[in-house]
Amino acid sequence: MRNNNALFLTVSEMAQLLRIGRSSAYELCNSNQFPVLRVGKSIRIPKKGLQDWIDDQAQQKCS
Repeated sequence: MRNNNALFLTVSEMAQLLRIGRSSAYELCNSNQFPVLRVGKSIRIPKKGLQDWIDDQAQQKCS
């Protein structure tokens, strides 16, 4: 990742963080439960939204 202070991630950066493929990352981005910001054709993932989503997923698995 280039800038650790950035508020948003690209799909490729998010895939790398989650250690998933780009296709799986785009599937997540196209689901209604995943936080994304669309700017034209670009997709950006808010870092805070991603962390909240991860926390929510972990909590659901533990319930």
